[in-house]
Formats: sequence, structure tokens, C-alpha cells
Amino acid sequence: MTGHKIHFYLTAVSGILSVPAAIYTRLRFVPSLSMITFLIGWAIQSIIWASLLYQFGVKGSWIPLRRDFMRFALLIPMIIIMVIMFGPVAGAGIAVTGVAITEFIYRRGDWKRAADALLPWLYLAVGIDVALAYSSVIVTLRPCVKYDALLNILDTHLMFGVTVAGLSSDAALLYVPAEYIYYSIGGVIGAAILFLCFAGDRRAAFQMSGAILTAYFISLGVFYIFPAQGPFIAAGLPPHLFTAAIQRASLINATVLYHHAGWITPPRAYYVAFPSMHVAQPLIAAWFLRRWRAVSAIIFVYCALLTASIVILQWHYVVDILGGIGVAALAVYVVTAGAGRFSVPADHLDKPVSNTVLDCGLAIIDK
Repeated sequence: MTGHKIHFYLTAVSGILSVPAAIYTRLRFVPSLSMITFLIGWAIQSIIWASLLYQFGVKGSWIPLRRDFMRFALLIPMIIIMVIMFGPVAGAGIAVTGVAITEFIYRRGDWKRAADALLPWLYLAVGIDVALAYSSVIVTLRPCVKYDALLNILDTHLMFGVTVAGLSSDAALLYVPAEYIYYSIGGVIGAAILFLCFAGDRRAAFQMSGAILTAYFISLGVFYIFPAQGPFIAAGLPPHLFTAAIQRASLINATVLYHHAGWITPPRAYYVAFPSMHVAQPLIAAWFLRRWRAVSAIIFVYCALLTASIVILQWHYVVDILGGIGVAALAVYVVTAGAGRFSVPADHLDKPVSNTVLDCGLAIIDK
């Protein structure tokens, strides 16, 4: 079984075994409208990130904008209306998505390759949902904060007496921007899938999704042995922050799951502190996008900002971050073993040519 196929088997077997695992732990997983809302938000984030990565990371992407910039004058009223209707953040996101799709049509983008991104994206979404189910299963079997004290002690040794809680307190002015950075990770992953599919390499998109899922399953195995929630359990953030509410709910839900007796419907939540999947996922995306050096560099910069945000928001110990880097490297190695070269050479993708722009501000000029 070659490495580039093993993640399919791993995901399928994990999905099948999640059923008896849920029965054994008396967990009832039911479909939820919140999942649909999450997928829509993820799709919008993905388009926005792909648009930005394309415009700032691919040579020649600004040429169509400079040639006919006045066409955007018609879009300004739409942007204003969206911001008024949905607020500055959601409105701006919807407006940028609309502009991106409009540009895709204007540049005669390849809709078939856009559709190619749907399967690896759904594959990743279903696999992550399976991972979330296992996270709840493990929390019912193991005390979720058993190794937090140990990880905190390791942190103090690594940082010469400094703790994540202390660093977070010193960076209180950065809480809000840190939240924006932290919760934009889905857009980075979705954008990577779009880039690979618009390059005509859907196999690589499946590989990237498979590497992320492999990292999830490895992390869940580690979590079963060393369960820990994160540094927020001791200190916590100011209660007015969005993240503070999520962290409180996470700890409460994990406690309820561990002590429940009858059947219960758990929320779709991920309780793993060590290793950090929030670090692993964008690193995996950056590796698969290495053919576009500028794009990959931008994502590495994002990874640095994300790491700082993780600490500021008290989601993970520094040890978790190091573990996330290790899990990312291991997952990439497992999935790409024996896979050979990518199907589209890098120098071919980086040279824009006049008549085929593949995306709405997301694609690469193909030929």
C-alpha cells in the first residue's frame, strides 16, 4: 500500500470504527444545521484567502486589474450594501467573495477545475467530522486535563520560568487581532485545495487533505495517551472575548462527557491540546503549495502569526506547538511516500500567459 493511498484506508476504517466506539461510550452523533453553516463560512473564507494569495503570490496577477480597473466602480455600491446589511466583517467577506467570483467570470476561469476542488474539500470536511467524533469518544474515557500540569511544567523549563498564561496577560492588547488570525485557518486550508485543483493537480489536493486527516488521527492517538485541554483551564481570558466563551464551553462539555451515564449527544468539538493541529494544518498546506514560492512564504508568515495568536489566546502550550510541527512532518512523510513528483511542474505554473487565467483572483494562469 503506497503512501499516497493509505490515508483513504485510514479515514475509511476510522469512520467505520467510530460507530461501535460511539455505541460503547453511549454517544449519539446526529446531523446538525450548524455543520451546514460552518461549511458555508469555510467556503467563503477559502475564496477570500485564495483570492488574496493569488493576487499577492502569483506573478502577473495584477495585469488584468490594471488594464480595466474601472469595472470595479460598479461593485462599490454592492460592497457598501453588504457591509451595511451584515456588518463590517461578514459584509466585507461576502463582498470580497462576490468580487472574486465576478473576476473569475471576467477572466474566463475554468469551472471544471473549480468543481474539481469540491471532492477533496468534502473529503477533508467528512474526515475532520470523524476526528471530532473520536475526540468526544476519548474524552468520555479519559480525564481531559490529566496531563495539563505536566505540559505546563515542561513549558516553564523551555521558556526559563515563563508560562503561556503570563505571556498572554502581557499581550492583552492583541487579543482581538489574535482571534481574527486564529479563526481564519480554515480559509488557508481551503485556498490550498483551490490552488492545487486550479493547477490541474487534484491528486495533490487529495494528498494534502489526506495528510491533514492523517495528522488528526495521529494527534487523537497521542491525546488518548496524554489527555490535556490547554493552558486556558488555569488562567483563562477576559469573559467578553469570543474565545473565552468557547474555552469555557469546551471544558464544561468535556467534563459532562466524562461523567455522563446515559446516552448523550455531544457537540462537534475538538479537545486535543497536545499536539496542536492548528499549527500542523497550515504547515502541511504550505508544504503542498511550495511550487508557488511566494504563496508558500505568505502561509509561513501566517503560521508565525498563528503561533503567536495561539499563545496569546491560551489555546496551547509551547510543547503542543512543537508537537504540532512534528505531527505535520510525520503526516506529510506518510502520505507522500512513494507518490512521486507532482503532475504539474513548478516553472510552468509560475509563468503567466495571456489567455488563460484560472481563477477569480485565486487561480494560476495555466498555459
